Amino acid sequence: MRITFVGFGAMLTILPCFCFLAAAQDKGAAASKSPISVKDMRRLADKNARSLATVVQGRAVATGAYDNNMGLYAKDLGGKYPVNPCTGTSTGYTMTVSEDKRSSAVSASVGINCGKWTPKVYRLKLK
Repeated sequence: MRITFVGFGAMLTILPCFCFLAAAQDKGAAASKSPISVKDMRRLADKNARSLATVVQGRAVATGAYDNNMGLYAKDLGGKYPVNPCTGTSTGYTMTVSEDKRSSAVSASVGINCGKWTPKVYRLKLK
């Protein structure tokens, strides 16, 4: 069996270059991922609640009544609920329906990640 040291030497020369490039890419990725602020998390939670409210309103218009069966809306949202960053869960939303099923309200849950705040409430009503 014959071992060629030239190939091994070339590998030792090239390998550190690849490591350097990989390290530079990791630093760039870390620099681009800045932490999200509490204000941004609150804004995102409200935005996600608005998306849910839009789907709820669409289904109510189609069926003539609101319902609070949250399982029905996941498909309309692309298969799953968006994560509420303030609760860290996809179930971090509140929905109420009136007794006559003609009005509803949707909002993000407050959670513990965003401090003390008041989420926007999206009030929906059928004519």
